[in-house]
Amino acid sequence: MGKVLLDQFKAKLAKKNKNNQGLGKLPIKIDVNDVANKRNQIFISCLSEYLSDNRIQNALVKINPYTVKFGSLPRGNEYGMSSVYHITLSLISLQANEKQNWECTTYECDDVSENEVESKSFDNGKIAVQYFVNQIIKLHKK
Repeated sequence: MGKVLLDQFKAKLAKKNKNNQGLGKLPIKIDVNDVANKRNQIFISCLSEYLSDNRIQNALVKINPYTVKFGSLPRGNEYGMSSVYHITLSLISLQANEKQNWECTTYECDDVSENEVESKSFDNGKIAVQYFVNQIIKLHKK
């Protein structure tokens, strides 16, 4: 009788150990198509290659796989109200012939509304990131 209980105990212990071994695995499924996506690779490489300021890199917020936002730059406007500015950089499209379409947009937000102040399109990631950084610096100086 003691042997039967010992066998059951060993079986339960083995099952428990088997379940505990899976705890270190991440439950997040990696989408292989997203990792292999050329548009995603170009977006990340352009940002990492040309965006050298660590303060800006740490303040970026990823909105979607192809858009980042640098934001919450408070500034007074001509009406005596305070506005908050944020700047977005997006890789709008990547065509089969590697032609890129980037867009950098500056928004002004106040208590009432959110308005697009300026929007520029680019066909080169390097130029788009440089413009993005220049807009951030320009808003900080004002």
